[in-house]
Amino acid sequence: MRYVGLVLIVVVVVGAFNAAGDIGPAIDLLAFLFVIGIAIGHMLGAKDGDNRVTRFGDGAVRGGWLGFLVGIIMIASSPPAAQMDFSAMMPALAVAALTPLYGYFLKIISMQID
Repeated sequence: MRYVGLVLIVVVVVGAFNAAGDIGPAIDLLAFLFVIGIAIGHMLGAKDGDNRVTRFGDGAVRGGWLGFLVGIIMIASSPPAAQMDFSAMMPALAVAALTPLYGYFLKIISMQID
């Protein structure tokens, strides 16, 4: 049943983006690599007796929020932000918001695997 739940989670998340029109805006490789990198680093810091899968999931959530903060800082320090050009800032904000989504998605997946 664990794997049925895992498949159901993935289908619901992908289906939600698909129902909204397109899954393309939900995919950003750099944001995903940022979250995965933090999650793996957090997992590798596990002490003896710590569950590595749980540490990975916790690191993914933390990496997601760190990625969001990095994205907001990058957006706020950009020339379009100084000019209040929202047409240029909104796509960047959408990418910044993907990192917590990836983090929580990986956390749910890790909870299902654990």
